[in-house]
Amino acid sequence: MVKSSAQQLPIARKEGLLVETLPDEVLVYDLDRKKAHCLNQTAALIWQHCDGRTSVSEIALALSDHLNAPIDEEVVWYGLNHLSKTRLLEEEVARPGELPSVSRRDLIRKIGLAVSVPLVISVLAPQASAANSCFGRLCAGNPSVCGAGCTCNGTTCQ
Repeated sequence: MVKSSAQQLPIARKEGLLVETLPDEVLVYDLDRKKAHCLNQTAALIWQHCDGRTSVSEIALALSDHLNAPIDEEVVWYGLNHLSKTRLLEEEVARPGELPSVSRRDLIRKIGLAVSVPLVISVLAPQASAANSCFGRLCAGNPSVCGAGCTCNGTTCQ
């Protein structure tokens, strides 16, 4: 359910996630969807301020303070959109109807390079059984590298 813009106080999802905070990014593994997400510094700051009590304008002010650069609400909305699409928020958020949607290119033109555009990079994690797969493994004529059930064709396991 999407709340109206006046009520939108985004909440970061916490259940079913493994979170690792690094110096300039946050890595999030979604146990339910088997997806890994890398949030750059800007996206991570937005996500960390999604506590259900902080408005979009307040998040923009907090980012401005932390990054020592003016941050427009457009940056926050862009980040929230990506966090929402990757299901890292409790509920979907939607930009108010009066605000036009902005592309990454438009956002970069608007904010320049003073601050990075909120970016969430996601990858589907392979199933554990894929780790046991021998297909494509380099064997260089050594069949013992391939393991049980596989053969070495001279260069790679099959």
